[in-house]
Amino acid sequence: MKSLLILNFISFFSFFCKAQEWHSVYPYLNSNGGPVTIFCLHTYNNELFVGGGFIKAGSIPTKCIAKWDSVNWYALGTGVTFGGGGVKSIAVYNSLVYIGGEFSGINGNLTPNYFASWNGSELDSVSTNGEVNGQVYSLKVFNNKLFIGGRFPSVGGIICGNIAQWDGSTIADVGGGVSGGIMYVKAMAVYNNELYVGGNFYSAGGLPAYYIARWDGVQWRDVGGGVNAQIYTMIVDTIENALYIGGSFFNVGGGTINARAIAKWNGNTWSNIGTGFNFEVFALGMYRGKLFAGGYYTTSGDSLQHFNHIAVWDGIKWDSLSNGVNGNVFAFEVYKDELYIGGDFTLAGGDSAYGLAKWYIHPDSVNVTTELQASTKEQQLKIYPNPTNGNITVEFTLPEKQKALLKIYNSKGELFRKFIVAENENQKNIDTSKWAKGVYYCVLEQKDKRFSQVKFIVE
Repeated sequence: MKSLLILNFISFFSFFCKAQEWHSVYPYLNSNGGPVTIFCLHTYNNELFVGGGFIKAGSIPTKCIAKWDSVNWYALGTGVTFGGGGVKSIAVYNSLVYIGGEFSGINGNLTPNYFASWNGSELDSVSTNGEVNGQVYSLKVFNNKLFIGGRFPSVGGIICGNIAQWDGSTIADVGGGVSGGIMYVKAMAVYNNELYVGGNFYSAGGLPAYYIARWDGVQWRDVGGGVNAQIYTMIVDTIENALYIGGSFFNVGGGTINARAIAKWNGNTWSNIGTGFNFEVFALGMYRGKLFAGGYYTTSGDSLQHFNHIAVWDGIKWDSLSNGVNGNVFAFEVYKDELYIGGDFTLAGGDSAYGLAKWYIHPDSVNVTTELQASTKEQQLKIYPNPTNGNITVEFTLPEKQKALLKIYNSKGELFRKFIVAENENQKNIDTSKWAKGVYYCVLEQKDKRFSQVKFIVE
């Protein structure tokens, strides 16, 4: 007769922290002695599209736009005619690569201005029944349309207020657009089935909206009181389901929350990200479950930490990336398991890097030894029911009354989910009903130390 025991799978696994390091992108981009600046990066068809201000990629003439397959550079026609800023944005829509920026033509011609497309073999004008009559800073697909954001009053004769929508054949305004201040749209992101728009404006569709607004497909809405200065970048963290914004602001929520150059919106409320930074954040990226911020800044908001224009947030604090870079950071993109970083720097981690470099983190590897035990009294982390096919409850005791991180890894050792634990919390309820069946590992971290780790199974 078998005894009835309460059995728990307790895993003792080692996360081998392998190298985190800078890598060069060679052959270098160049501009015949002038500065190389990369403003935008976009992955499509297993290639990395790179836009900015440059005239060659290695030995290949390619003005302001090129593509990279991790070994070789390729031109897109003869590129664009540099008009003061080059290519500022890239997006893919209906199997075409669209580019926008501050250029005065393509393939040596003086038209079209600011907006063009690449079909895989040639750069072409975008027939919108007339040209975009101003700079294009941001492109984003939403509700099966391509949204065009920038600094332009009209497109094809249609008054649109710095933002328009394109369905592949016709152009239309977006609820009257944005206005007030210098008036431009700098960044866009799709979050919770709405299009979030940031830049320099005071109203959207005639309604008050300070530097940020959201479009649900029918009408504009405010975002929690907005922020107090320009927004330059946005990104969605799909693990935490949060929207991060970067810019030159120093408070959010209508002035109720201090947030220096970076902030987080959870769909209902604003919060700051540590002490932020002393100057502007121009770019945000997600890589291996971590948030990266790049810009003009050199220290944290309270000047207690030094950064060279780039930092990474692990959920609790900001860390530097080795020696950082020696210039502004304008773009991030994950390509072939590495984080590509674009800007106007010439050094990354102390090595030569002309406007483009990459940062690599080896994925955590897991060495699992599983033991069956009849009691979990000694454990600081408990999961039940285990196995599960629905909700699980994770109970824990924090060693110190400070924030912690609860991380879920899959069987490959890849970060799958992460949750911030408040200093007074002792449990999390997690819905696993839509997760793939298999083995997962739950890790509780505080102050960079993993002090409890448990395996559980989703059936």
